[in-house]
Amino acid sequence: MRRGQAAAAIGMLALVLAPQVASEFRPGLHAWLIEHWALTWELAWHEPWRLVLSPLVQPRPGLVGTEWLFALAVVPAFAALWPARLMPLGFWGADAAGTWPTLLGLRVAAEWSDHAARLLADPDAGSSAGLFGLALMAAWRLPRTLAAGAAAGIVIFAAGRLAIFHRVFDIEHALAVGTVTLLLWLTQGPPGRTRAGTAETDR
Repeated sequence: MRRGQAAAAIGMLALVLAPQVASEFRPGLHAWLIEHWALTWELAWHEPWRLVLSPLVQPRPGLVGTEWLFALAVVPAFAALWPARLMPLGFWGADAAGTWPTLLGLRVAAEWSDHAARLLADPDAGSSAGLFGLALMAAWRLPRTLAAGAAAGIVIFAAGRLAIFHRVFDIEHALAVGTVTLLLWLTQGPPGRTRAGTAETDR
């Protein structure tokens, strides 16, 4: 891993993990982060910086479930396999692909569904959609057999959670994974391309 790639990994991990660690020791901080960073349909138009900040605050305080372990595994793997400049694009792009269509769909459904209106009013936050995007991109550049298996596993996992639980964040994950998969296939070819092919892409 080059110095720039290592710096990108450290920076991204700091952004994702620092709010979790801080709210682990100061639980009251989480309410402030949700109030000032989390995203709703209305706030997206009045305070657009929340589009960038909302993936950095989790839905609940502290080190959330396996989220921090997922970040520790995925971010360095991505940094080792892709140019450093693509780290923010992959993370925030995948988050946008999951979040924006979901909020739009809820906004349309809220016109006739009280349940959708309640969901639309709930603050949206969490880094999982962005991390799913980075995980899929990292998987795409593994050796061919591993790449196909890892990419398929991520897609099946996201689709399975949506089919079983169909929560708002499951929709976001599925949209993020589906969008990133399509873009990777169109721009990079099938998962597990030769290193020569990826080297040409990185130039």
